[in-house]
Amino acid sequence: MSSCKSTIKTIAKPRPEWVQNRPVNNIYYVGIGTASKTADHINYQQIAKKNAFDDMISEIQVTVSSSSVLKSVQNNLEFKQQFNATTKVTAINTIENYDVIDSWENGDEFWIYFRLSKAEYEAAKRRKMQVQINRAEDLLARINQLDTRNNFVEIVHLKIQALTALQNYLNEEVVGNFNGKDVKLVDEVFNSLQDQLFNVKFKTTVNSLNGIVGKPLPAISVNAILNNGGFIPNLPLKAGSDGSSLNGYDRIETDNNGVATFTKAHVQGVGSTQFLRIAIDVQKLITVDSINTLLKTVLYSMQPPPLSIKVIAEPLKVFIESSELNLSKPLNQTFFEPLIKKEISQNGCVLVANKNDADYIVKIFSNTQSQGVMWGNMLGASITVTVSITDTKTTIEIYKDGIQNIKGFQTTAENAGLDAYKKSLHDLNSKLLPSLVNGLFTGGN
Repeated sequence: MSSCKSTIKTIAKPRPEWVQNRPVNNIYYVGIGTASKTADHINYQQIAKKNAFDDMISEIQVTVSSSSVLKSVQNNLEFKQQFNATTKVTAINTIENYDVIDSWENGDEFWIYFRLSKAEYEAAKRRKMQVQINRAEDLLARINQLDTRNNFVEIVHLKIQALTALQNYLNEEVVGNFNGKDVKLVDEVFNSLQDQLFNVKFKTTVNSLNGIVGKPLPAISVNAILNNGGFIPNLPLKAGSDGSSLNGYDRIETDNNGVATFTKAHVQGVGSTQFLRIAIDVQKLITVDSINTLLKTVLYSMQPPPLSIKVIAEPLKVFIESSELNLSKPLNQTFFEPLIKKEISQNGCVLVANKNDADYIVKIFSNTQSQGVMWGNMLGASITVTVSITDTKTTIEIYKDGIQNIKGFQTTAENAGLDAYKKSLHDLNSKLLPSLVNGLFTGGN
């Protein structure tokens, strides 16, 4: 018996007009998505739907109101990227429903057509915005029950929380009630927060500090007070310099009397005059977990001016104490001492001939040990190098590091030791010297 097999050909529908020419509609946002069936024959429909959704979102144009607080940071290099990311998330969260109008495919492609009513999108946006306006107004109403002096930080937190509730609408003129008046809420709260922070001033009995590079600076006490009187408890402060010349200060809060005492700072820079800047730690005030990057950028832009204290830094005085041995015998010509002296001097330290004049004593000890016959007539030797820093005032060793197990080879034990010295110079220059200089300038911390 024989059978006859017929072949049925699937005739693809012709390309619809919306595939060839993107629809333009004043009433709807349109999203067109496509995906290659050959590139991903399993997930092509999901890929096309995602592309259509992203395309529809890109049609929702978001601009910055001329009176928006975002105007103050639009020149920020990261602003555009942050703004686009935030507005896209807001648009996605606003969409409640959309229509799938059509789809089309052939053997190679899959296309899909989404549509979203502009009127429904705007209505959903207004509903969601009103929920956040109500939330912000509730937070702001609590401020009226608090005393500005005793609850300064709590009031700041409430304003930041109110702005966080409205963070998806920073680019718009959001109208809401603040202090009993209908106002542009985002702008009004932001300006009120900025006025509050700029109402803080600092007092200290220290006009200038004398420091030594690499040594701790004296403790500094600062009072945070309001312009119209009254100290500010629990206010987070930070201290530092314009560059990296001063470091090590803790970020601390004022105590119940509005006083913050800064300790542990070291002078690292070699410049003769530097400035310590003490300011409100705006970053520490922002404790809301749900705050987005865009609002953080706006809040960081309103940093009040700091208190500046002159720091006059004297160079660090260093005494070198060196013992370089080969097979426990002193070298005729040292390897490490001249390199360490050069490095220390180039970094702004002063070498002194008397240890009693020094701030720090740098001790260098090195020695080689015979390893015996390695092969044939070749002898081996290994080297151990130790470098330490001792504070002359406290006699405490604040730093110690070294090099170990670098081996040299020659026909005599003495020359093998010298070869180990030569081979250890690479580790001295690349590892030990940077570590030593850092130890000097940070006091071993």
